[in-house]
Amino acid sequence: MAILAFLAAGLVFFAFVVRTALVPFVLAAVFALIFEPPVRFLESRRVPRLAAIVLVYLVAFGLVVLFLIGLVPVFIRQLTLLAETLPALAAQVRDVILELQARYSEVGLPEDLRELIDNAIRRAQMNLIAFIEAVLAGLFNALSGVLTLLLAPFLAFYLIRDRDVIRNGVATLLPVSSRGETLRALSEMNQVLAGYIRGQLLVAAIVGSLVGIAAQILGLPFSAILGVVAGVTNVIPYFGPIIGAVPAVGLALLESPLLALKTIAAFFVIQQIDSLFVTPRILGVSVGLHPLVVIFSLLAGLNLYGILGMLVAVPAVAVGKVLSKHLFERFVAEWRRAGTG
Repeated sequence: MAILAFLAAGLVFFAFVVRTALVPFVLAAVFALIFEPPVRFLESRRVPRLAAIVLVYLVAFGLVVLFLIGLVPVFIRQLTLLAETLPALAAQVRDVILELQARYSEVGLPEDLRELIDNAIRRAQMNLIAFIEAVLAGLFNALSGVLTLLLAPFLAFYLIRDRDVIRNGVATLLPVSSRGETLRALSEMNQVLAGYIRGQLLVAAIVGSLVGIAAQILGLPFSAILGVVAGVTNVIPYFGPIIGAVPAVGLALLESPLLALKTIAAFFVIQQIDSLFVTPRILGVSVGLHPLVVIFSLLAGLNLYGILGMLVAVPAVAVGKVLSKHLFERFVAEWRRAGTG
């Protein structure tokens, strides 16, 4: 047991040291979890595994191409327009601030209150500049990560193709007496994690689509960008929807306070639909949990470990369910053997 603990600690330390190099391999594992079920389905229809993998990759590549043809040109146009209008937006914000300063100067507010308001305005300006810089830096980092994203599917190909080799390698490390049961449990955990990832991607796509449609209806600019931002940030528990709403509400506020209120209301409705119906139902089906269990898991994770707890709560409960089932089955089997002995 001490040797196993030492080896585990060594693996954790090694992973920490080479964490940057591990990113494409982690992404490859995610791709493998997503692609493995359709590959297994084709195998069950007597399609050779290698041919099934190639077919799944071709279908995925075709879907990506259709997505790029349909949405990316719009996204690029809106990004270009956003870059061109950022100076105008900054000037508009500055004009609004100057107008507010002129108005409260005319009222004749006390000096302490005026200084307090001036400090608040300066902080708002600094926060706005920091937010714009963070957005631009995030776009740059996203572009710099394209190579890693492109590398991951190639690594995933080998993970899927050599599944049995990897499985047999793991099996040799396990005691013979519990090898079959452990491999079955690991297979079920693999299915649970794959279902969770697919469920999260589907939820993000639904939320992003709803936000994009709502932004288009409200007449907000850059609706495609706002939808993508909302979908991506929705993966972050608790604060994700708030972060996703900030750009939309900021753009709406530059137009009018009424539009900002409508935007807040739209995001609130979408967030409620997601929290009460979309996420519990989709993740519940994906990982084999009742929607109420999903909601309870998210709340318990938040109370225990904050945002990180919410992020891992559902897959942790689903994996715990698999482990509990196998441990209970083993306990019952040993109890029956003891009874007959």
